[in-house]
Amino acid sequence: MIQKEVVYNIVKKTPGIRFNEIMRLSNIKNGTLSHYVKKLEEEKAIGLERTPRVTRLYPIGISKKEAKICKYLTMETQKKIIFLILKRGMVTSSQVREYLKKSPSVVSVSLNELFKEKIIQKKYDIPSNKFSLKEPELVKKIVQKYYSELK
Repeated sequence: MIQKEVVYNIVKKTPGIRFNEIMRLSNIKNGTLSHYVKKLEEEKAIGLERTPRVTRLYPIGISKKEAKICKYLTMETQKKIIFLILKRGMVTSSQVREYLKKSPSVVSVSLNELFKEKIIQKKYDIPSNKFSLKEPELVKKIVQKYYSELK
């Protein structure tokens, strides 16, 4: 298989993957990978999301909503939170903190980011807010399609 196909297959199997992660998985050097990514982008086979210090790659045809969820499924802490909520349906921040074994600030920042991106929703409750997935069926579909080996 030629290297361009290797790159395309990685992107297709793992939407939202970071450029550096493709380098690690494919063992292709930076300059060579940049060349193939540019070719695939010109062929309209993949799309790129460029932000400061991070480039993420997506296959063409994936919706913006799916791409956003895929992005967070490639981030370790957010992925664990999404899977926990997927499994339990609804969780509190203290349950997330216990599960992740992370500081309250890390949990708070991660939950707020997922909330801001409309991946999770918040139910204001006393003594603690409860979090659930905004579109659990869509998240399940994405996990089954692209990330089933991560469960």
